[in-house]
Amino acid sequence: MLLRPPRPSDVEVVYEWDRDPELAAWNGRPPLSISLEAARRDYLVRWREPGVRTFIIEAGGEPVGMATLYDFRNGGCDLGIKIGPKTERGKGYASEAVRLLVEYAFNELGLRVVRGSTLAHNHRMQRVFEKCGFREVGDGALISRFDNRRYTELFYERRREGA
Repeated sequence: MLLRPPRPSDVEVVYEWDRDPELAAWNGRPPLSISLEAARRDYLVRWREPGVRTFIIEAGGEPVGMATLYDFRNGGCDLGIKIGPKTERGKGYASEAVRLLVEYAFNELGLRVVRGSTLAHNHRMQRVFEKCGFREVGDGALISRFDNRRYTELFYERRREGA
């Protein structure tokens, strides 16, 4: 497994992941409903934003997910991750990607803290955070854009040793 920058050839697969109702529900969002061409323009701009670090998670030479570091502030950043194909979920790719991202954030970017959040019903992501040394630091209410229901969002962080 490796993390690499996204390429224009990744647009179609990322678009399909963003249209997956299961992935969308885990994030409290509706599945993507814009056209492929509109999504292509959006992705290619977003992937080049200087304040965001986006990576494709690749296994066996194929994209299996996406990971992003964003909201750089106060010596830290937020982390977002998704494993796209249902057949690739539960194989440890998210845990390995989070470990690599934390190492990159601390050792290459010199950050002191990496933050993450997930909805309370996303037990898989909670396990990933826990396996990767994150600790839960709070929770809050979120109104889902997916179904207008209120969900509990759990907040996690991992601090660099000595920070």
